[in-house]
Amino acid sequence: MSGGPGRVAARRTIAWLGAAALAAGLAGARAGTASPLETIAGWEGDEFHQGYAFATAGTFLGEGGTFSIPVQATGSYLYYDYEDRGASVAVRAPGAGAATGIRATRSSAIWTLLAGGEVRWERRDRPGGAGADAVVAKAGAVVQGTADLKFARRVRPFLLASYSGSARYLYGRAALRLQCSNLDWTGSTVWLVGLEGVAQGNRDTDAVQAGALLECALTRARASLGIHGGYKDGASPTGGRRRGGYAGLSLYRRF
Repeated sequence: MSGGPGRVAARRTIAWLGAAALAAGLAGARAGTASPLETIAGWEGDEFHQGYAFATAGTFLGEGGTFSIPVQATGSYLYYDYEDRGASVAVRAPGAGAATGIRATRSSAIWTLLAGGEVRWERRDRPGGAGADAVVAKAGAVVQGTADLKFARRVRPFLLASYSGSARYLYGRAALRLQCSNLDWTGSTVWLVGLEGVAQGNRDTDAVQAGALLECALTRARASLGIHGGYKDGASPTGGRRRGGYAGLSLYRRF
């Protein structure tokens, strides 16, 4: 890890994350109630060596009412290649972070807003025999908002927007899902199909995507599995456009 301001910022962020986790733990202990554990994992990638993988574990304080406080920790891996004056630069950036916020649960929608911090260890492999840069620790804020909406019995739109300050990376996704089975949620499985649109990027690379999705919710196991994929149009400021396919998967389990 390199020294200087980046390392100092990383240490400050790690200290903040530890303080936030400690505060959440104390709040849960004082409440004297057992909180559920929620885990989410996913990956999305394309044929041009660009993608993102993550695993999140968290809980909710004060669950049961309209409002609750989510607290979560995340490990992630961001990777992408971009064109720089006709040559490809490979960026690899594992990260770790934590966030908290507020969730509003209503019959027609579940709204979640999170804010926190993360540290990302970035490495850039440069072309032309220049080799790889030293690993640089970058710290920054994380902000994410989601909306899981319910229109009628079958139609379930989903919106997500997130920003990573350490990578200066913005990601937005909108999905329109149609529930195909088990409309009253009394059976063991629920199937959903739909369409999605994605926009994402930072100063190195950006992309827009359009595709389809398939989700299966296992109601008794309190778990779900989803796959999605489609067409992606990406570019970098000093390179040309790259068009092709993308695919991804997601896993959810509540204990």
